[in-house]
Amino acid sequence: MRIRSAVAAIAVIFTVLIAGQGQALAADFEKPFEDQISTLSYESAGESCSEVFVWNPKSLSYDRTAKGCFTRYGDKWSIQDSLADGNQTFIYWENWLRGANAVWQPYRHGWCSNNHGAPNWGACNKDYYESSSTNYYEGQGSRVRFQTCRRDLLNTSCTPSDISDAPWINNNA
Repeated sequence: MRIRSAVAAIAVIFTVLIAGQGQALAADFEKPFEDQISTLSYESAGESCSEVFVWNPKSLSYDRTAKGCFTRYGDKWSIQDSLADGNQTFIYWENWLRGANAVWQPYRHGWCSNNHGAPNWGACNKDYYESSSTNYYEGQGSRVRFQTCRRDLLNTSCTPSDISDAPWINNNA
């Protein structure tokens, strides 16, 4: 099982690099292959992206099920449902601000859903503080992190479910 997971991880990283998606940030965030699901995050051309893959026993490979991206300039989210299986695709995001005491504090969180089905993209436009501006907590610093999620009608949680491993993105345009 470990060899299969290692080979699949290498294949995912290689695919992302060859496909022109930019350098994979595998050292920063690559979710382990738990429950036959893997998440790969990377940054390319001003976008921070996260892709979700699921094990396909028929092809003995991982298939991409969703892709989510954040564009700093304009604070825009985009989410693609990559697998026509009836499951919902969405992004869960968190925005934290650094206060006047230099401590990071949660400020906002939310979702960006794709209701268009595969292989279409959905989008959301938000407005976050820039890191260089004075924010709600009277300090300077704004960062976001997110996870690209899939869920079926019976499962109300995000799969994969843990955002704490996601890399922070400094929100400067």
